Amino acid sequence: MGVRGGDWAATVRPEQWAEFHRLLDLARQVNDRAMRLAPEDPTPWVNRLDLMIDESAPLEDVEETWRELTKRDPWHQQGHVLRLTYHCRKWSGSHEAMFGFARSVAATAPAGSPLLVLPVRAAAEWALWEQERASPAGTADEISRRWREDPVMQSDLDNALSRWFHQPATRHADWLDDANFLAYGLVRTGRDAEAAPVFASIGRYTTSVPWSWWGLGRGDTAFLRSRRRARRAA
Repeated sequence: MGVRGGDWAATVRPEQWAEFHRLLDLARQVNDRAMRLAPEDPTPWVNRLDLMIDESAPLEDVEETWRELTKRDPWHQQGHVLRLTYHCRKWSGSHEAMFGFARSVAATAPAGSPLLVLPVRAAAEWALWEQERASPAGTADEISRRWREDPVMQSDLDNALSRWFHQPATRHADWLDDANFLAYGLVRTGRDAEAAPVFASIGRYTTSVPWSWWGLGRGDTAFLRSRRRARRAA
């Protein structure tokens, strides 16, 4: 990501693409060796999925990697987040494919599973695309209103709150990422009071994504402003 930058693909210079693909090839070689040395470990398959997203690999190749990954760990959190990314419109998919995948996983995930946050992550990706690509003339407030008025996206937030956040569970490595996405979805749709305990659990450990996606300047500024709003509403 550092070589190609974090902007849309159209802004990447040719020399950046050349170096990006050179490093991708080296990473693929190292990861192939890891797969041979640890055939039962899902991690190299997660890494392969990540590389395939960067390459915009065909769906059938991704499906093959996905089968191998989920055979080793059916509920791998990072693997599911990467598969969601692959389905995002900004990579190789569509809003329909992205939400379809996220909701199908959340429908079968057990209580306390971080995979219940996948549809909220999908909504944040949707909002980013709608703001910056589909209707850049529209305001962030307009996108937030559409999110707030969509009953299915609101149900996704309800499920993430009740079946994940309010359930006793061991905190996984990316717990703070999930909590930041949940808080983001709640405050963007005006559910400030419900976001207050989520912010309390996050403490000062904000993440750049998704707060930098709101269009309110720096991510930490959006986070702090939203946290103040939630605390006043609690």
